[in-house]
Amino acid sequence: MYAHRKAAAFLAAGVLAATAVTGAAATASAAPAPAASPSVSAYCEWWGGIGMYCGYDLLNTYADYGDRGNKVKEIQALLRYHAIYVTVDGKFGKDTRAGVKKFQRSWGLGVDGIVGPKTWQWLRTAI
Repeated sequence: MYAHRKAAAFLAAGVLAATAVTGAAATASAAPAPAASPSVSAYCEWWGGIGMYCGYDLLNTYADYGDRGNKVKEIQALLRYHAIYVTVDGKFGKDTRAGVKKFQRSWGLGVDGIVGPKTWQWLRTAI
């Protein structure tokens, strides 16, 4: 472990020396890091008077294909809470619509892929 720290300190000193001599910061030639992927997990908790809440939106407003924003993230996180694994990215696309339909089917709701009052009620229900 000591040897690793010593090597890291030596390397850092070399980078500092190179920067001082050339006047420019040393850069790595590796490919750029990929963009951060959307959230793949959701943490939801019970809030009295609301039901399950995942930290994105407290309202239960109508949501449909093409919508974007925090209410869609809340829907996606609630779907994940109910073990329907969609990406939490705030875009109500085909995967979210399919997830909503799967959820509606599993709870015996009308299957239309739209998150209206009844679907919100059941999404906010704890298992």
